[in-house]
Amino acid sequence: MDDLPVRLAIAPAHGVAARTRRWSPAQNQDAVHDIARSSQKATYSETNEMNIEAKFAGREVGYDVPAIPGMSEEEIQTPCLILDLDALERNIRKMGDYARAHNMRHRAHGKMHKSVDVLRLQQELGGAIGVCCQKVSEAEVFARAGIKDVLVSNQVRDPTKIDRLARLPRFGARIVVCVDDLANVAELSAAAEKHGTSLECFVEIDCGAGRCGVNTAAEVVAIAKAIDAAPGLKFTGIQAYQGAMQHLERYEDRKAKLDAAIAQVKEAVEALKKEGLEPELVSGGGTGSYYFESCSGVYNQLQCGSYAFMDADYGRILDKNGMRIDKGEWKTRSSS
Repeated sequence: MDDLPVRLAIAPAHGVAARTRRWSPAQNQDAVHDIARSSQKATYSETNEMNIEAKFAGREVGYDVPAIPGMSEEEIQTPCLILDLDALERNIRKMGDYARAHNMRHRAHGKMHKSVDVLRLQQELGGAIGVCCQKVSEAEVFARAGIKDVLVSNQVRDPTKIDRLARLPRFGARIVVCVDDLANVAELSAAAEKHGTSLECFVEIDCGAGRCGVNTAAEVVAIAKAIDAAPGLKFTGIQAYQGAMQHLERYEDRKAKLDAAIAQVKEAVEALKKEGLEPELVSGGGTGSYYFESCSGVYNQLQCGSYAFMDADYGRILDKNGMRIDKGEWKTRSSS
């Protein structure tokens, strides 16, 4: 890739195929996201060439990896993910600095990249405490790869998936799952008891997205009490992610939606405190709203994901000064 002017990470787009070959998590991780760093006029010593040959020995271009260092841009096999590492690392550090400055935990959302390697960069460079996953199969990959703090930011109701979820703490990971129905509490408890594990639970609030979650503080309290009393479960906090407003173009429109959500969350937290169930974590916040949650006085965990790559649809939304967020707040590519 000696004709490419930036540091790149290139990953194949066939994670499922790699997984069906029954590789170990470490092998799957390497295959899904091999990182090649190069510059426009890169030269390799004999030692470097030998190291590269050793690293990619036995890897088939087009299946295991889409390219190897030294190939031209035209030779890269598609479909594949190509990342500008300078922009990626700058975005990761910026979010990490922001979270620390505002005393917020940042749990990076894994559904954006579905890559153990990218998550590890988010942890190493940005201080991310763990990962959000949208389904059990994603959580399995991260837990098996050694990630120690995993949230399934969704409800899990299928019996087989509940059983798989309850086994994940055996990999040494803290596993948190969202709940919005009393019946689900009993299901999760039975699975945790069966496998001798412990699951932590967030009660999810529907704060505007209309997809899942409960609507009233009374419902939050009722489910939290059930979790607190259930064997194998721990009530850890509240999931309150307002997803419907993340891509609204105007900053003022996003703020209005979050103001309503914050008021709803504060009511729930106060109701829980009165019952002696003060939440350890109040989690939410995305790339289009994290500054609202972090200044709310009630949230203490962010779940941003898209900030790292900064896709075109997110990039068009405006900051408080009316500027596209991909023109200042976040980078999509290195400055030339």
